Amino acid sequence: TQADLFGLAAMLAGKTIKLPASSTVPMDKLHTEGGRMPLISITLKAGTDLPPAWPFAQFVPEAVGRELAANAADSRDRLAALVTAPQNERFAQVMVNRVWKRLMGRGIVEPVDDWERGQPSHPELLRWLARDFVRHGYDVRHLSRVILNSHAYQRTADASLAATPVLFTAPARRRLTAEQVVDSLFAATGKPMMLEEVSLDIDGARELGQSISLGIPRRSWMLTSTSNERDRPSLALPRIQAVSDVLTAFGWRGSRQDALTDRDASPNVLQPAILQNGVVGGWLTRLSDDHGLTPLALTAATPDEIIETLSRRILTRPPTADEKTAYREYLAAGFADRVRAVPPKPPAVRKPVPYVTWSNHLDPNATRVRQQQEVAARAGDPPNDRLNAEWRTRFEDVLWAMVNAPEFVFTP
Repeated sequence: TQADLFGLAAMLAGKTIKLPASSTVPMDKLHTEGGRMPLISITLKAGTDLPPAWPFAQFVPEAVGRELAANAADSRDRLAALVTAPQNERFAQVMVNRVWKRLMGRGIVEPVDDWERGQPSHPELLRWLARDFVRHGYDVRHLSRVILNSHAYQRTADASLAATPVLFTAPARRRLTAEQVVDSLFAATGKPMMLEEVSLDIDGARELGQSISLGIPRRSWMLTSTSNERDRPSLALPRIQAVSDVLTAFGWRGSRQDALTDRDASPNVLQPAILQNGVVGGWLTRLSDDHGLTPLALTAATPDEIIETLSRRILTRPPTADEKTAYREYLAAGFADRVRAVPPKPPAVRKPVPYVTWSNHLDPNATRVRQQQEVAARAGDPPNDRLNAEWRTRFEDVLWAMVNAPEFVFTP
C-alpha cells in the first residue's frame, strides 16, 4: 500500500515525509460512473504526513530494530538492523537464492525477484543455506564455497538441456556473463587491460562536488557508462569504449544505478562479430611485448607444447587429436627459424603525454589529441620484433581460432 511504501521511504529519509501530489490518479472521464475502474487503488490523500514505519512485521517485528540498531533514534540505522537481523530469514533467503541462481543457473525460488508468486522448489534446502549464511556472518564467499563443493554443482552439464531443470539433476550449459567474457579473455591471454582513467577531470580542476573518478579499471566490473551527452570527440575515452562495446554486445549496461536482475542473454550476430573483428580482439591476439603468450612463442620447444598450452589456457581442456594435427602442421612451417636476432632496444625516452580533461577539452588541440589516441587504440600495440612476422601471424591465427571458439563463452 501507499502507507507501506512511503513509510519505508521515510525511514530512508530519516524524517516524516508528505505524500506528493504526483502519487494520485486523476478521476478523469474514464474513471467516472460508467467508465473503467482505475488500476491503482489510492488509499491516502496528497499531503498526508507519513512518519518512518517498518511495513514488514511478518518477517521481523519493528522492536527488533530498536534493540539491534547502533543508534535507535536514527530510522536509517533501525532499517539497516531490521533488514539484516538474524530473525529476518527472508533477507538471508533472498541473498542465498540470488547466489544460488548465479552459480546454478536457476533459483530455488524462480523468478528470484518475485517471492509473491514464486514458491521454493526445495524449501528445506533454502532454509538451511540461509541459516548457515547468517551463522557465518553473511559471508558470500563461504556461501559460494558451500554451493561450489556440492554434488549438485559438480554434476556434468547436459548439452541437450535448454535450461537448468527445477530438480537440478544436471546443469544446462550457460553463457558467461558479459564481465566474465571480457575478463576471461584478458586473463587467458595474459594481455593487460591498460585502459584510461574513468574520469573526465584527471587534473582535478573541477570542484569536488562536480567531479568523480573511478580510477583506472583492471576488471570489467570497474567500468561504467562512457556516454558523451555533449557529443564532443574530445570527451571520448577510446580504449574504455572499445571494451564497453564488447560488454554491451553481451548484455551489459553501463548504468550502475539502474541494474537488472535478468539481463538479455540471447545470442546475436554482433557477439561473434565483435570478438572476431573488433578492436579488443586485435589487442588480445597480437603478440606484443607485453602479451602474456609472447614468451611461449619465443621459448616453446615444439609446436605441440604451444598447442597444449594454448588449449588449456584458452579452452581449459587438452586439445583433441584433430586439433593437434591441424595446428601442428600449421605451426611447423618456419618454427625452427621463428626467433630473429635483433639488437637490444635503447632505453625508451619518456616524453610528456598530452592529456585531455574537462578544463581543456574545448581547446582545438584537445580534439586532435583524442583522435590520435583513438587511432592508436584501434591499431593496438606493435608486435614483438624478435618473432619472424610470417610465423608470428601463424601463432596469432591459432590463438584467434581458440579465442573465437563458441565453447569459450559457455560454462563447462
